[in-house]
Amino acid sequence: MGKKYRTIFLIALFIQVFAVRGAFAAVLLDRIVAVVNNEVITWSELRSAIAMEEKGFLEKLPEGRKEDAIKGLEKNYLYDLIEMRLQMQEARRTGQDVSDAEISGVIADIKSKYGMTDESLKKSLEAEGLNIEEYKAKLGEQILLSKVVNFEVKTNIVITDKEIGDYYEANKGKFGGEKRRIRQIFFPAPKDNLQKGALEEKAGDIIRRINRGEDFSKLAEELSEDRSRQFGGDLGYISRGSALKEVEDAAFSLNAGEVSKPFWSPAGLHIIKLEDTVGGEGAEGARDKIKEILFQKAFASKYVIWKAGLKEKAHIEIKL
Repeated sequence: MGKKYRTIFLIALFIQVFAVRGAFAAVLLDRIVAVVNNEVITWSELRSAIAMEEKGFLEKLPEGRKEDAIKGLEKNYLYDLIEMRLQMQEARRTGQDVSDAEISGVIADIKSKYGMTDESLKKSLEAEGLNIEEYKAKLGEQILLSKVVNFEVKTNIVITDKEIGDYYEANKGKFGGEKRRIRQIFFPAPKDNLQKGALEEKAGDIIRRINRGEDFSKLAEELSEDRSRQFGGDLGYISRGSALKEVEDAAFSLNAGEVSKPFWSPAGLHIIKLEDTVGGEGAEGARDKIKEILFQKAFASKYVIWKAGLKEKAHIEIKL
């Protein structure tokens, strides 16, 4: 008897001997790769997860390299399956469940979002190697996992007003991209520091003229010593990080229509007027966005801790 036929004969004999043992025989033929408390994860489950999640990657590989690629992914996917199994067990322990109506509702939402009919959904699933019942089972698992994570992790996260305020103060530049339109009267820094006093006196006189009601833009055209004078000192809109720090600090301290006191920068002496403000959410406007940022950051940390706690309490054997 040739080697090929001996192999076929031995497999057939093995199946025949263990056929009477039902599910246990199936597990033996398959192979257990992990035990999670009182449940097993089989080699076929592991391979199925890899084949589904890495379908696009595997299809691009030559046939001779696919098996090595799958073996290289097995351990990471096994750890993921163990984590999922632990979370499913925790969901059952805490009394979480999923109704047929919930699954049907999710499917209806998916069909509506992507403009799909029952038939187009069926064809899409078949292309992924699934039928509708398998898809419903997988959706049920995802809904159940979401419920237990919400119940045990997300509902325990509280973001305080102080945390929101502190985050805003530390990250003001990230919110809203507030811009301020300014006009400027400018004198370049003199080479001789002795001339600074004379420039400061000149700037003081300009401030007095503005206070008496003279038009800022006309004074800029008349007196400013930079290119913006031809536009009445108009520098357009600036935002944090787009201009000299001293100019930004002055601009962002003014209300619309106000004029700054004369101030020095490394470039020279400035007087600016704030014409307009656009954008910028402010602390209250950014509140929801900040709360979500802080919530997701807290969730990422607490989720890792929660999963580690499930592992610590579990009996796990890896047989891969």
